[in-house]
Amino acid sequence: MGTAAGFFGLTYQGPVNGLASNTLSIFNMDHPDDRAWLKLTFDFVAPDGKLKHDQIVELLQFFYRQRAEGPTRSGSYLHSYPQSEAAYMSSMFSGPDATLGFHELLSHLMEAQANFAEPTAPVEYNSNSVFRNDLNKHTRKMLDPQQQFRKPLLTSQEVGWAVKQTAASGRPFHLRTSATTQFADAAEKQAWGRSIGGEFSEFATKQLIQFGGFGMGV
Repeated sequence: MGTAAGFFGLTYQGPVNGLASNTLSIFNMDHPDDRAWLKLTFDFVAPDGKLKHDQIVELLQFFYRQRAEGPTRSGSYLHSYPQSEAAYMSSMFSGPDATLGFHELLSHLMEAQANFAEPTAPVEYNSNSVFRNDLNKHTRKMLDPQQQFRKPLLTSQEVGWAVKQTAASGRPFHLRTSATTQFADAAEKQAWGRSIGGEFSEFATKQLIQFGGFGMGV
């Protein structure tokens, strides 16, 4: 049956607390697939069934699929594995010569996951002036409409929309589609059966012909 959170806990904005549900983390052991992936990496690193203290880094590197470490284009830095998780796993060992079995490791991780802090509730405003003030202070409001949408949503945005646009050749959508644009496209598809405001690139047209529309929302 449907609930306030949507059917099966899903809404048009995605699953409830989707970041915790979908993020690859050694603490997310709710689903059998997550536990199976941990067991696979554990057996690969420690085939004898006993994990040593000096194998923690190797286990985490394989668990996070050997992701590359280095700076990102957004200005942050991505580690091959979270350092805090390595420190937590190190605390499970009583000494440098101690070993750890899989079921013991899994029980520690499940206990740590149960002690996670719950996500905070959204802020509810009882003052319109405070709400508008927070909107103006919010950093996302500093983005121009061209940085939020593929096409102008209002007639007042059409004037000067394409000014100073330097799209690289072969990259018609050089900016990532925002959640607002995706929601507007979904609303049009629900009402008209197709996205009126959407425009197909050459790549999207080839994919549409090749796969018959499957996986493209049509």
